[in-house]
Amino acid sequence: MFTWGSKFFFGLMIGSIIGAVAYGVITGGALGVVSAGYKGGVGEHLGYTILVFAAVALFLLGLVSVLVRDGDAEILAARVGADIVPAVQMPADASFWGPLTAFGVAALIIGLALSKIFFVLGIAVLAVVTFMWAVQAWSDRATGDPEVNRVVRHRVLGPIEIPMLGLLAIAVVAIGVSRVFLAVSAEWAVIAGSVFTIFVFGSAVLMSKVEMKRSIVTAIVAVGALAVLAGGIIGASVGQRSFDEHGVDPEHSGEEG
Repeated sequence: MFTWGSKFFFGLMIGSIIGAVAYGVITGGALGVVSAGYKGGVGEHLGYTILVFAAVALFLLGLVSVLVRDGDAEILAARVGADIVPAVQMPADASFWGPLTAFGVAALIIGLALSKIFFVLGIAVLAVVTFMWAVQAWSDRATGDPEVNRVVRHRVLGPIEIPMLGLLAIAVVAIGVSRVFLAVSAEWAVIAGSVFTIFVFGSAVLMSKVEMKRSIVTAIVAVGALAVLAGGIIGASVGQRSFDEHGVDPEHSGEEG
């Protein structure tokens, strides 16, 4: 009855339900969690709501997977009464949307625990990935010719893919690095900024002068993204340093009588 895909979605659904219950109880809403908010509070509303809606969405995906039998060609051909099983068109290009999805989910979870700016970043990443991945999945099966499918994808996404991903990368770097700069002292902020600048500039020069495989370039970008995310997490958890207000004398800062 249950397919491999449906088991995967239903398993994630159960995990989301457990996460919602645990999150609601930890944030102080035991009674409301048990009654799904009918009686009592559910703790922190935003995190609990996201996890509950994720469970509902995963349930619907699992139900679709059961109904279509994971898109099995032989089963679908038998249901429509076709004599010939349609050929399955394999994706022509490797996709890195999966790792980006994991990055967005991680930023979303971190945002719930540490800073709202990471939460907004996670939503933006997941929105971009959803759109890009959907278009790539459609273009990979637009025709029976992989080269034509590649051309179709570039015509659809070409004008917006690079600017959109570029803006997203700038946002990730700006948020992660800014958290580090705000957490450390002024002297260490200069050192961290210098190291980051050298890494970015050196990587750009190296990739422009040396012909590298796509896997190596992807690895460099992935390491940089993880470093920025890790630095942002540590900086957000430490918090901002105190800034002295220059030009204000503490002995005369009060109101004069």
